[in-house]
Amino acid sequence: MNVKALLEDGASSEYLSHLFSIERYAWMALSYDMALAVDMDGCILAANSAWARASGHWPEVLRGQYLLEFMDFDDRERVLAQFQSLITSDAATTTFDFRFRCEDNSYKRFNWNMLYSPDNEVFYCIVKDLSDVHDLRHAAYHDTLTGLPNRLFLTDAMPRLIESAQEHKHILGLMFLDLDGFKQVNDTLGHQAGDVLLQTVAERLRRCVSRPENCVRLGGDEFVLMETWPCDCHGADRLASGVIASVNEPVFIDGKEVHVGVSIGIALFPQDATAPNTLMELADQAMYRAKRSGKNRFVYAGELVGADRPAALESAAAEA
Repeated sequence: MNVKALLEDGASSEYLSHLFSIERYAWMALSYDMALAVDMDGCILAANSAWARASGHWPEVLRGQYLLEFMDFDDRERVLAQFQSLITSDAATTTFDFRFRCEDNSYKRFNWNMLYSPDNEVFYCIVKDLSDVHDLRHAAYHDTLTGLPNRLFLTDAMPRLIESAQEHKHILGLMFLDLDGFKQVNDTLGHQAGDVLLQTVAERLRRCVSRPENCVRLGGDEFVLMETWPCDCHGADRLASGVIASVNEPVFIDGKEVHVGVSIGIALFPQDATAPNTLMELADQAMYRAKRSGKNRFVYAGELVGADRPAALESAAAEA
């Protein structure tokens, strides 16, 4: 719904409110999963009947209440930060989970896939009951939009990858990726187009690495690739060059040809660091150096100097 165009055509606030109600009703009625619309203050505007099945709360009971009241206290700060980041970032959606208070006062862990609509300042949420998911580990460790492993998976996988590389005397390359031009696609074609673009890029990145689990979506338009090589035989150069070429291929969305680039930061084990957190920090810093150097290119952590390389990382890499 193009609210700006409707306002320019003289649509009244009452008419727009009516359209929003119809839009919400159609979206919720077609969803088998729990669906929820929440305003900027966290007040629940609408809910579908699936909530009664999963939580015991009927839709009319949820309407008008604040979502915060149903969150486990220990989860509140983290979840509110996710809401705020979705408003201020370029990402179309975000995914997270928290413990939700059901009608019988028990708590269930629900997974939330949330989209923020800036046109009418409403959060649209599709919610899954993780207690009904047979492969709970897969649901917790994978991104809903792209199907890629997520940040939690990366945190758990990095120590194992480093240990394996050390055992086999291999080089481990950690690459931080950030898309160039993603915001422009969101601003001109909308968040739905942004989602299609992210899904397309995710599939291309997955094909660039030797194993699907070596490609991770951190969130928004940020990804991480991991790969090992038996020696320093320019494997990282070839992988990064291949990634740039693949991402640079056009994407067709609703008949429109879209182009994006990718800035890549590369940190190597054991040359740059041996600790997982240090490797990730170095790769992240190198990615920002690639952005500042003109975008759509790759930069090694070893090339960071002066202000580009924090003192704490300098000492950590020196120890490696």
